[in-house]
Amino acid sequence: MTANGQPALDRGRPPVPGPSRSFSFPGFEVEELESGARLWSLDVQGCGLVTVVLLMPGGSELDTPERAGLASFTAGLRGAGTRNRDALEFAAAAEDLGTTISTSCGWENAAVGTTIGSEDVAAGLELVAEAAAEPAFLGEEVERRRRRRLAEIERRRSDPSAQARIAFARAVYGDTPYAFPAIGDRKTTEAITRDDIAAFHGRALAAGSCHLIAVGELGSVRRAIEETVEPQLRLHARRFDATPERLEPEPPLPSARRVVVVDRPGAAQTELRIGHGGVPRSHPDRVRLQVANSILGGKFMSRLNLTLREKHGYTYGVSSAFDFRRGPGPFVIATAVANDVAGAACRKTIEEIERICAEPPDAAELDDARNYMVGVFPYTLQTIQGLSSRLQALAVFDLDRDEYDRWPERVRATSDEDILEVCVRHLSPEGLTITAVGPANELLPQLEGLGMTEVQAAR
Repeated sequence: MTANGQPALDRGRPPVPGPSRSFSFPGFEVEELESGARLWSLDVQGCGLVTVVLLMPGGSELDTPERAGLASFTAGLRGAGTRNRDALEFAAAAEDLGTTISTSCGWENAAVGTTIGSEDVAAGLELVAEAAAEPAFLGEEVERRRRRRLAEIERRRSDPSAQARIAFARAVYGDTPYAFPAIGDRKTTEAITRDDIAAFHGRALAAGSCHLIAVGELGSVRRAIEETVEPQLRLHARRFDATPERLEPEPPLPSARRVVVVDRPGAAQTELRIGHGGVPRSHPDRVRLQVANSILGGKFMSRLNLTLREKHGYTYGVSSAFDFRRGPGPFVIATAVANDVAGAACRKTIEEIERICAEPPDAAELDDARNYMVGVFPYTLQTIQGLSSRLQALAVFDLDRDEYDRWPERVRATSDEDILEVCVRHLSPEGLTITAVGPANELLPQLEGLGMTEVQAAR
């Protein structure tokens, strides 16, 4: 007891979580516009802002080995000068409205969007439409962006974390689209021409495969879309017909372990990436795999973190994740360790993967994972941008409209036997790819016996 008669706080035990609160995803509407694009709208009264995102086909999954980086190169140039304004004029027009026009590129789609005051939404949408449908791809802008990309690629050569990601992806995915960084490399970036960019954009400007996501204080947004974005989209009212090459829906798990050492002589520590190919976002085991991953390495009090950080002191932190994409994105464990414990850290990691594939979790561990996942989910929906991101996922992956309402119950329904079943099915301790970026002369003796080993120079 404390001096005031209150029970003393036991700092050796984590606090007991409070009761879960009920949750439902806000209502939203979906309609098909005359152009063929689908409009997803979610009204949030009183916020005074609107986030509008135009999702276009043409993500990095469409890149070919000889033109890796083309999709993201193209996306970055939308809004960097249009047929009506050069890059400075376009940026100034957005600044006058107190906003920016953002462009981005993911594996599945590219996007052009803005967050703007609801009273200025028509003017903001005019700029979104201009960036999406009328980019000029001026020669000087193409070359300026090329120089910036080459500088970033060069910077990544000195970043061991980036080197680990790149080497892991190439080892796991071979010559398929996921093998190459979305930014490309020096050779492909130098080879991409303005004609390549214009042609890629022309194919991707297909309204029948576009989605408009509007979240916030909508008011006159529907009318503004009809007056600004829709006229542009109606000029391109067709479906996008390109598909990713060599993107298997679910390739077989490897049968043998592989070790790739990227030599960085003199490096103070080693970056590790351990994993293999995973499953696509549409896979029916996805939610159960998320619960399993939470136990393994998806939260701070995970098995991997308790073992590698708390028990052995090998690292400041370790995490695991399934990157769910349209195709089979990677399952990967990421950490950085001192050079002299890299081999031990790999072996302890493999032991944890073997353990979760051999025996179900205990009740307390499973409850903790389920409560954590259900408890943190509402925090991702506190802003209109967070709500927009969730609607974008529904659109891109063609998920059921009640995906988020059913998600908590699907998490809570995951049993200990479910965890064991999906881990046996989708994790392969024997088929892991182990990527280590560090001094090869120190790493090779430690990693001996873990699998077929190859040494690469840092790219």
